[in-house]
This record gives sequence, structure tokens and C-alpha cells, in this order.
Amino acid sequence: MALPGSYLSSVGALTDGLALVARQVLTMFAAPYATPMQTRVRLLTADGGELEFAGGRRMACDGDLQGDAAFRIVYLPAFVAGGEAELSMLLDHARPLSDWLRRQRARGAVLGASGTAVMLLAESGLLDGGKVALPDPLRAMFRRRYRRVRVDVRATLTEHHGVYACGAPAAEWSLVARLVERAISPMSAQWLAQATGMESDRRDSPASSADPLVASAQFWLAQRFAQDLKISELARTLAVSHATLLRRFERSLGMTPGDYARRLRVETAKRMLHSTQRSIEQIAAMVGYADVRAFRALFKAHTGASPTAFRQAGRG
Repeated sequence: MALPGSYLSSVGALTDGLALVARQVLTMFAAPYATPMQTRVRLLTADGGELEFAGGRRMACDGDLQGDAAFRIVYLPAFVAGGEAELSMLLDHARPLSDWLRRQRARGAVLGASGTAVMLLAESGLLDGGKVALPDPLRAMFRRRYRRVRVDVRATLTEHHGVYACGAPAAEWSLVARLVERAISPMSAQWLAQATGMESDRRDSPASSADPLVASAQFWLAQRFAQDLKISELARTLAVSHATLLRRFERSLGMTPGDYARRLRVETAKRMLHSTQRSIEQIAAMVGYADVRAFRALFKAHTGASPTAFRQAGRG
């Protein structure tokens, strides 16, 4: 959701990040079920009109704030603010956008904003009671206007109940990785962090081991978990013995690489059961199980519910 004067690079962080993830998804699932990512990006403006970026470039948009569409991610890119009086006037007239943001969050969307657009999140009340990362020139105005939100002067990226704020352009890719992690897949977010050189994101991911060898093995498995895996091939890739890999993996994570791959299969299947209309048979095949009975048994062993019951519970 972009305002006039949005920075092209800020919009591009999300659109390009999701484009990279979409390319990776094509290689993730087992043949012949490699499939395009169902997530699509829509560029919205308040009135559905053409968007003029900072610098004067123009782009057609895909819609406005009307209608009943629900989104998994809502991203507000940074925009040119002008002076404080101009920004105050914009915020004073932001009620339709604030209402729309609250509706999207209530329906489960993960929200993120960068730079000046963080002010729009605060205006909606979605940051009340939390901390926020913010560009330094906006902090004095922000503190006067939003007394229920604390400014974290050390942070470049903050999160409050599924609402993310980015205070610096250099952190926008980290913001995108967090949005992908929450709304699409932790594995895809970890891959995006490594593909774009965000070392800190990969190191700090809760899914990653502190042991660099094991973390590398996790990344390798995340890229191939739906395929026929040979742990001996993984060991050769990491230039260690099969025994060393098993010992360090079990010591770090309490499971074997094979167990970890099966966990990735189940977690991916869980997300697909809730977010797609694909049949259980197709999901089973996509995560690597030609035998749907074996998939059902694995799924129930990990979750305590059948795939059908899990899907029905999520829709309830």
C-alpha cells in the first residue's frame, strides 16, 4: 500500500524479495509437482490511481482500499514526508487508511512499514504499548503525537504483535525477511536471508543452530527437503564424515538430519493445508510422499491430528 512520493527502492524491497522467493519455491518441491508460489503482490493506492514515486517515475497500480480482500502481508513503503506540517496534515486525514489497516490486522495480515510510513502504523493504533524503530528526524514529532508508543533509538527493526517497523533503508531487506517468515515460510525467509547476504538474519533465526556446520546442513536440507535425500551427499557437500555430521547434528538439535527433513515436510504441509485448496494427496506428493498413507501417518505422529482434521480446525 503506497502513498505518493514513495521510494522506488522501498517498494522494490518487498516485490523483489518475493520474486526471489518465488523462484526458489519452484525448485523446492518434489517432481513432478514443482509449482509456482501462489502468493502474488498487488500494488495498492488509496484511490486506485497511478502512483508517482519520489523522483517523478510513475507506475500503474492494481487497486484501491475498497472491497473485502484480505491479505497475508501488508507493507507500507517509505515515502517523502516534506515538512512536519505537511506530514501532520497527511496523518490527520489518514482515517480511511487506519481503518483499513486495523481490518487487515484483525483478519490475520502481518503488517510492516518503513521510514515515514511507520507513522501510519502508529496513527492506526496498532503500535500502542510497543516499541518502534524510527528514523531520527521523525522522533521528536512521533513522541509528541504518539505517547503510547516508545521509540527504540538503538533498533533498526522492531515488532509488536505482528506489526513490524523499520527505521532505516538498509534494514528493509531484513524487514522483508521477517514478513516472509511470519506469513509464508521460515525456510523461505532463511533462504532469502542467505541469498541476499543478510548474515545477521541467518545467524539469529530461531530455526538455525549455533553450530555453523549444523546451520549449513539445515539450509541444505531446507532447499531439498521434499526430494530423495542422501545424508552421505550432504556430508560430502560439507566436507565432513557421515559420522561427524550425525554426531554434531544430534548434539545441536537433538535429532538426525533425516528427522529434521521430515519435520520440514510436516511444517510445510501444515502451512499448505491452511493456506491453499490443494488436495491432501497433492500436498503429500509435493512434500515428498508418493504414498499418501505414509504421509498421513507421519503427519499424525507429529501433530496428533490427521491432515483433514488439521485443515478443518484451521478453518474453524
